[in-house]
Amino acid sequence: MSSAVEQKPGASRLDAGASEALGARLGDFEAMATLRAEAAKLAASMEMPRQVERPWKYLDVSTLSLDSYAPGIGAQGDEATLGSSPAAASLSQVNSETLSAVTRDPGIAVVDFADADDRQKGVIAKHVGKLVAANKSKFTALHYAFLRGGVLVELAHDVEAKEPVRIVREYRADGQLATPHTLIVAGANSRVHVIEDYRSGEGDIVALPVVEIVPGPGAEVRYTVLHRWGSKTKVFAEQRTITERDSAVISLSLATGGQVVKSHITSSLEGQGSSSELFGLIVGDGREHIDFYTLQDHIGPDTRSDLLFKSALNGESRSVYYGMTRIGLGARNADANQEDRNLLLSKLAKADSDPVLEILTNNIIRAAHGATAGPVDEDQLFYLESRGIPHEKAEDMLVHAFLGQVLDRLPDEALRDELAAALDAKLA
Repeated sequence: MSSAVEQKPGASRLDAGASEALGARLGDFEAMATLRAEAAKLAASMEMPRQVERPWKYLDVSTLSLDSYAPGIGAQGDEATLGSSPAAASLSQVNSETLSAVTRDPGIAVVDFADADDRQKGVIAKHVGKLVAANKSKFTALHYAFLRGGVLVELAHDVEAKEPVRIVREYRADGQLATPHTLIVAGANSRVHVIEDYRSGEGDIVALPVVEIVPGPGAEVRYTVLHRWGSKTKVFAEQRTITERDSAVISLSLATGGQVVKSHITSSLEGQGSSSELFGLIVGDGREHIDFYTLQDHIGPDTRSDLLFKSALNGESRSVYYGMTRIGLGARNADANQEDRNLLLSKLAKADSDPVLEILTNNIIRAAHGATAGPVDEDQLFYLESRGIPHEKAEDMLVHAFLGQVLDRLPDEALRDELAAALDAKLA
């Protein structure tokens, strides 16, 4: 049975007039104003997604109304904490308003769309809305109609960022519609790791994030996103990469909070020799619903994809993984793998796992998938307990080892420790 998101009644704050007024207040440049206006028209005409659509099979949002949520709310209180880890560049937002932006490497630009110079506006106009289109769903139409706090991360060709780029987005105002947009454009043969940290308080908030990743030929983009939302926040996110020749994207999604976290992640492997690695870590509790739909779309020849998602679920929480690996007619020598593994730590927790392969050519190296869901292994528990380890401690060790398989894929030791601490805090 699918989960349902309840409707919140109220007068609409999300009409075309409100969209136009927000754009005027933010000083939209021409391309952004055009995109905003077109998206507002789409939002007014589109219905909410329905469960007959493949990505929405396990979540019913057909009766969800966003009309009473307020877009474009400015900052409240102090700047969001970035943490002490070193960064090549950093940007901090509160309620979609940028409060600080620092770049320590001249080959890297990290800038709010509203603060972009003329050249950067050209880059934004060229790419924004091209990977994740406004007409993809009513959520994406609303995202572009009320976009505020868009961030461009741009690397020149042959630049290698020695430290990560860090973006912190914190949402404090109750009843707000948050529409963060992240555009990552990496020049040829560049290397960058972007870490994006989403946080919210205990207010009723709806967030519609969009991430567009554009790696140039031979470029490598690592993107790590932390979904650390409050218990009443509902999130409907889109992330898409289109690769060029020999480029690579490595994406890690960590979800430890939120009433609903629904994320669609697409890698369109168009460039010959390009690759995509998607990793996910989910720790659920209470009645949280965390739902990932992925598409690894092999289009060009000699492409490679790998996927590993893991969840540990307590209380009445639920995780959903619905993943598609598609190998097209032109994707000769494709190598693809996807795995989804779930630990059920209570009798009421639930995991739905639905990996799918669609293969249109027989000229491939590999196409594999697998899925499991179940409690902690009793034999492993018995082995630890027979050596004097108490039951709760033994179970805790096994859960951490289970999730650690994903963390071990990270080359950054400091980030591994940071994410492990976030997992520990939730598991505690």
